[in-house]
Amino acid sequence: MIKYFWIALVLLCMLLFFFLLNEIQSEKSLAFDTYIAELFSVGENTFSFTFFKTITYLGKSKFIGFGSLLCVLYLWIVKKDYWTMAVFSIGIAGADVLNGWIKNHVKRERPENHLMETAGFSFPSGHAMVGLIFFSMVAYLIMKEIKGNSLKWAVGVGFVCLILLIGVSRIAMKVHFPTDILAGFALGAAYSLTLFKLYKFLGPRVL
Repeated sequence: MIKYFWIALVLLCMLLFFFLLNEIQSEKSLAFDTYIAELFSVGENTFSFTFFKTITYLGKSKFIGFGSLLCVLYLWIVKKDYWTMAVFSIGIAGADVLNGWIKNHVKRERPENHLMETAGFSFPSGHAMVGLIFFSMVAYLIMKEIKGNSLKWAVGVGFVCLILLIGVSRIAMKVHFPTDILAGFALGAAYSLTLFKLYKFLGPRVL
């Protein structure tokens, strides 16, 4: 039963994603978006504004692209782990392409009154989706090198908090609706779980 628990999680995440997709395509104003947006609203030139604006850069495509390059070089030159390097590269590139395709298909406009410059469509959030996938993979690489369970838990919890903060930062900066973030997390989680399972399943057969 536990062996296939990941399948239930993937299905649950996909159900949530398609539920949100259906809701936003109805083009109605969602009470959830309004409530959460007000909850995380920040004023310009405040500490919260500066904090979230800094955090949001960690989910930008340039940061993730540069971080991915460093990880690939590390896996290639230092670890000589070509299978993990290939999965990491294809995983991040595929996630970015998938996110862009869905955005251009759904064509949801971003919220008004942005607190920072942005471009493109809104649903699902690339920061939430690709950021979750990237930082999950980085956390996995770090945790593989750590022996103590307590430290592994600390690293895992730290990365989860970072991923959540990046999502919240997009709401605070008014460049995404909360449902964009939730959908990005749901799709990113389903993608990551599937990717990790394929990585472990195919690894022994490829190597």
